[in-house]
Amino acid sequence: MTSGLKKTLLACLVAAGFLAPPAMSLADSDYHPTNDGGNFGLGLEFGDPGNWGITGKIWIDRVNAFQPAVKFNGGGAAILQLDYLWHNFDIIRMRDTDGEMPLYIGLGGNLLLQNTVEIAGRVPVGVSYIFDKKNVPVDIYLQAVPTLWFSTGGSTAFDLYGELGAHYYF
Repeated sequence: MTSGLKKTLLACLVAAGFLAPPAMSLADSDYHPTNDGGNFGLGLEFGDPGNWGITGKIWIDRVNAFQPAVKFNGGGAAILQLDYLWHNFDIIRMRDTDGEMPLYIGLGGNLLLQNTVEIAGRVPVGVSYIFDKKNVPVDIYLQAVPTLWFSTGGSTAFDLYGELGAHYYF
C-alpha cells in the first residue's frame, strides 16, 4: 500500500470518527427502518465520483437520515461524502409486500484530498426499497446526484452522477 493511500485512508477514518458520534447521538433509538435491524446501516455503493465505496446510513427518525460514504477510484485519492436526506413514504405505496419504497432528496458535500483540495455541494435525489422480511434488514437504492465542484485552483465544474447501493442494518 502506498504511503499516499495510507494517509488518505487514515484521514477518512479520522473524519468518520469525528462525524459519526454526533450523527448517531441525534438518532432516535426507537425507530428502525426494518423489523430485524437497527437504525444504522452499512454497505457498498457503486457509481461516480470514484468507482465504488463504503456507505452508511444513520436514521434519525422515520423521515430524516445521514448517509456518509468513502468512495475510491482505482488507486487514486479517496472521496469523503456526507449527505442529509429527507424521505417521503407517501408518494409510492407498495401493495402485496411488506417493504416500503420512499423517494428522497438531500443536501450534502464531497471532499477530495489530493494535490489540490476539491470540495463539492451535492443534491442527491433517489428512491430506496426497504425490505421488511424476517431476517432481511436490507435496503437498496438508486440516486442521481447533481454536484458542483470547487477547486483550490479556482476552477469550478458541474457533474451529474448516478449511484447504486445497499445497506445492511444492525
